[in-house]
Amino acid sequence: MILKFKRVFLMLMCVFLLTGCWDLNEIEEIGFALAVALDPVDDDEEIKETYLQETGRPLPKEMIQLNYQVVIPGQIEAGGEEAGGQAEGPFFNIRSVAMTIIKANRNFTTRRSRTMNTEHLKVLIINEKLARKGIIKELVDFFARDHEMRRDKIVLISEGNGYEILERKMPLEMMPALSIDMISENESRSHSIPKPMEVGELINNVIDQNSYIIPRIIKTKNEFKMAGAAVFRGPDNLMLGWLGVYDIQGYNWLIGNVENEVLEAFYGPNEIPFAYENDFSDAEIDYQHENGKDVFRITIKAEGFFGEDWITELELNSADTLVKLEKAVEEEIKRQAEKIIEKMQTEFFTDIFGFHDEVRIHNFSYWEKVKENWDGEDGVFRDAEIEIDVKVKIRHHMTQEELQKN
Repeated sequence: MILKFKRVFLMLMCVFLLTGCWDLNEIEEIGFALAVALDPVDDDEEIKETYLQETGRPLPKEMIQLNYQVVIPGQIEAGGEEAGGQAEGPFFNIRSVAMTIIKANRNFTTRRSRTMNTEHLKVLIINEKLARKGIIKELVDFFARDHEMRRDKIVLISEGNGYEILERKMPLEMMPALSIDMISENESRSHSIPKPMEVGELINNVIDQNSYIIPRIIKTKNEFKMAGAAVFRGPDNLMLGWLGVYDIQGYNWLIGNVENEVLEAFYGPNEIPFAYENDFSDAEIDYQHENGKDVFRITIKAEGFFGEDWITELELNSADTLVKLEKAVEEEIKRQAEKIIEKMQTEFFTDIFGFHDEVRIHNFSYWEKVKENWDGEDGVFRDAEIEIDVKVKIRHHMTQEELQKN
């Protein structure tokens, strides 16, 4: 009986001990950051002088400016109104400077009463000037390592200062962070936008020393836009340069990442444009190591619709006409694909397509010999032979007769 009583008593004590939460943070005491931008410090002479005076030694490395976009929950329902008038939106931007990102993050405690929470961080913008220093691994380390943060936040490279992009509030959305996150989801509708790069995927590329691209974000006069991408060489994570919109279109065909995209192709000797709306695409890669050379045969398959007619003499009911239209689309897709391949083999000398995976899978012993010398100006990828075949099917269309009836 006494033993039973002791057991009940211990159970009751455990219940009392579990009624609290040791790491509880009240929501009213937290500042939620939705976007972050990393920029170099433009004028750091004063910072260097202050550091020398305070520590007695020169500044050992350049400072980094950490810019947070923080949501103001109380203003969301009020539509961004403040007591003194109209605010730009239900958010504010705050900056901090330090040699390391975690230190810059902690510096906010000296200027804001609320703890900075990054659990809902959606966007990480890295300034081009930092990316060209080959320190991507170091820049994203904090955002991948911190236990609060999710690894699915998207990474972008800014052409210009990232903090200025966070000041560009777009129509319809309450804050730039949300606009940027939603625009990135449009990559299936516009193959001028590459597939979003998440922090987790970026870290995997860095660890595997794969070359890769990161989408570009550009500040315009009154807004911002996402188009093109930055090219990074795997072994040293150095940003080599930019890819334009046309380059990204070719890149997406080669990796089979084109869905609801519209392609402008050209018909006849006068090259009259018409619109082809793609509905399905795939890219099949056949790899062989032949006569001491790497040979990749890529078959791009696409199916879609005839979307817009600018060709007055066109008879869509004719099977011959459809064949000619399909041929015109095939030629344009091949042109785009060949252009980006030529650029990567003659300008950047970098395999961003993942062709190295085919080599590793199908000829592992050979891959072990060349993997350290795959990318680069003297690399093996530069001399690879890449053949492209495109097969397009236009499934259905509206005829002129149907248009006249409407």
